[in-house]
Amino acid sequence: MDWVTEFLMNWLPALSSSALLAFALWLSRNLLITRLTNAVRHEYDEKLTRLKAELTGKQDLFKADLRAKELQLESIKTTALSGITHRQSLLFEKQVYAIEVLWSQVIDLLPVKGAAQNLAIIEFDSALKLASKNSDARDMFEMIASNIDVTSVDTKETHKVRPFISPLAWAYFSAYSAILGHAALKMHMLKNGLDYPAIFNDEKLKEVISTALPHQTEYIEKVNSGAYYHLLDELETLMLLAFNNTLKGEEEGKAAVIQAAELIKVSEELTHTNKDATIKQNA
Repeated sequence: MDWVTEFLMNWLPALSSSALLAFALWLSRNLLITRLTNAVRHEYDEKLTRLKAELTGKQDLFKADLRAKELQLESIKTTALSGITHRQSLLFEKQVYAIEVLWSQVIDLLPVKGAAQNLAIIEFDSALKLASKNSDARDMFEMIASNIDVTSVDTKETHKVRPFISPLAWAYFSAYSAILGHAALKMHMLKNGLDYPAIFNDEKLKEVISTALPHQTEYIEKVNSGAYYHLLDELETLMLLAFNNTLKGEEEGKAAVIQAAELIKVSEELTHTNKDATIKQNA
């Protein structure tokens, strides 16, 4: 037992010190690891918080920028629409004014329309021969058409508003005024006894009416040019329908535009023919 006691007395303090040291080292290591872990976690949490804050800030900036652009776009759209609405309003006012001018011209041409009605019931060539020889006949024609001469169908004012008239409405008006111009020239010749029937080109007038009213071609081929008076009311109705389409904002179809172009062409040719005839009979 003595050697056991001696062994314990000699080695126990050493073993206790080593165990304590080992325990202290282990404890220190765990504490260090815990502190390092906490430090790293804290730093990571701080960085993560900053990153989240930065991301949130960027998202807020992005949203604000996006909203600003949306507002800018809305402003542009509103301005553009306002401009379009304003231009459309101005255009509509011009169109209404142009229609008023054109229809006023139709009203002003009523005396010539009356003369055309008188021509529809006489045989022009025979009446012209009579008027060239008989002053009483000339006086009669002067009495029934005292306010009609070669300048009665003056469309200068209506030409000023032509850009605001639909092609089809203008085409019908061109045909209408061409027919009445033809009638005014004939009445002028009757009043003055100017026996030059050859200067008239009834075929050109027939082409104008046929182009304006293709469904009336058979009638046009059967009657003389004086009877074209009976088609003037239909042209007036077609003008009003074209005006109505303009006021409702309805566009004309391709076929109508082509017809209008052809009608304007032949009507202008007839107008030039009538002017040439006027120059010749005044020469």
